[in-house]
Amino acid sequence: MNEREELHQHRLYILFPLVSTIRGLIPAIIIFGFNLFNGSLERTTWYWIITGITAAILLLIGYGWLQWRRFVYVLEDHKIVIRRGVFFREELSIYTGRIHSMNMEQPLVQRILGLTQVKIDTPGKSDDGGKLPAVSGAEAERLQRWLRERTAAGSALSDQTEPRNVGSMDTAKQHSETEEYVSSDRTNLRSHNEQTEHLTDVEKTQGTLQTRERYLINDSNDTPLTVTTPEASSVPEKRTVLLQLSAGHLMLAALTSLNISLALAFIAGVFSLADDILPDKLYSRLFQEADHILAGGWITVIALALILAWLLSAVLYTIKYAGFTVERVGKQIAVTCGLLDRKQMFFSPQRVQAVSVKEGLLRQPFCYSEVKLHVLTSESEKSLMLHPMIPMKEVGALLERIVPQYSADTVDTPPPPRSLWLYMRLEAFISIAICAACIWYFKTPGLWSLLLVPISLLWAILTHKDAGIHLQGKQLTIRNRRISRTTKYIRRPQVISLKVSGTRMQRRKNLLSFEVNLISSQYDGKMFCLEQSAVERIWNWYRRSKGTSSNTISTAEEIPK
Repeated sequence: MNEREELHQHRLYILFPLVSTIRGLIPAIIIFGFNLFNGSLERTTWYWIITGITAAILLLIGYGWLQWRRFVYVLEDHKIVIRRGVFFREELSIYTGRIHSMNMEQPLVQRILGLTQVKIDTPGKSDDGGKLPAVSGAEAERLQRWLRERTAAGSALSDQTEPRNVGSMDTAKQHSETEEYVSSDRTNLRSHNEQTEHLTDVEKTQGTLQTRERYLINDSNDTPLTVTTPEASSVPEKRTVLLQLSAGHLMLAALTSLNISLALAFIAGVFSLADDILPDKLYSRLFQEADHILAGGWITVIALALILAWLLSAVLYTIKYAGFTVERVGKQIAVTCGLLDRKQMFFSPQRVQAVSVKEGLLRQPFCYSEVKLHVLTSESEKSLMLHPMIPMKEVGALLERIVPQYSADTVDTPPPPRSLWLYMRLEAFISIAICAACIWYFKTPGLWSLLLVPISLLWAILTHKDAGIHLQGKQLTIRNRRISRTTKYIRRPQVISLKVSGTRMQRRKNLLSFEVNLISSQYDGKMFCLEQSAVERIWNWYRRSKGTSSNTISTAEEIPK
């Protein structure tokens, strides 16, 4: 393969403008179709409609051909160059050292056409710049292999040159033999056979990556220099399946997921589309007589709607995570899932910012949970599902296989009993405000809302009981509850700031709250009303690990009193 050859995407990319236009106009096409068959059109009108549609199709296909023709990408030694644009040309150079991962996705259109979309994740780049929308599956695999080979070559070269730098103590220990050779060689050159023996040891550490190395001797300081040129490996990469979810396990996970918000949004979209399609009189009549159609009136309608939303959420969950598989490919982890929109996402375990273990209301009594990884990508942060449904006792073994730097520690420092009333105060205030509004608007039937008061107080007690932390080495464990109980594992190197706060009432009770901030803006690591001594221990853990330099400490020098 000539790496500087200009490569085009698959020829079916020509149809993408046409397909995307039709997909965006589907609601309008449905509404137009209903209105078309309800009325009558003259023969001349039909002629102009067909002519206009044909002309639009030809224009979109022509524009697609121009897009395909002017969209090229070039693989160079240490970067990929993408050139595109019909009227305005754009050139994007992405260096391999800046690439976090190269993910393979198959949205519905690409899946129907048998194509793959390659998305290149780089820091601070969230648009579609580093994306190849339509390549074959074989080409996507080749691009993945190309990236991993360049990454391995860069790591090998870094390992060989790093012993010359004095600043890294860990690297100096790993390459102590090499440093000893370099220092002694300044007074007495070693033999060529010893250099060749050292070269063999370096090659063994590079695995399947084949290298051609030339050792040069600098006359001024007699230091051996290494030049490494990577070659494309013809040996297929080893893929190890770490986890594969069965159909029965996936269905059980779907029925206990309770993703009601997604289902309700889908139902709302269906009602909105029905409002546009159905005649106004029929739609109004169905809405007005809904409480008379079924026994029990609106209560039955609401119950059926919730059951329908639950079943619909299970169906959507199954479609999203069908074929869920976790594999190890080289030094990266690949997660593959999806029935209609199939995705294969690659990530390095070192880029995991935090781990979340979520126990839903239906799963917690049976000690089951789902595990998500917060991975640093071009979108700042992405919550990546690692296991949709796993017993709590097996979470530790799962983390040890995938992200061994994290451990499933248990919480040992809960909020003190005297902080319970602070948890109950906010819940009671919100529930009383809702009850007052219901009684004012509905009068006597609104008295039923008073049941919210004891329910909210019981929920506050449960929230207080489930909260807690654990601090061990470089890992902080935080457990709290909103609706589901969530346990979060955070490593110290990923923490960029620690915020400690406390109201006057909390400080009077020797209570403090804290918030941990990571690079990912969507992460929520908060803990409310802990013992002051526990928060001080976390504060000292943060400061001691971070050091005292001004550019690394982002909090105050002392905890506010």
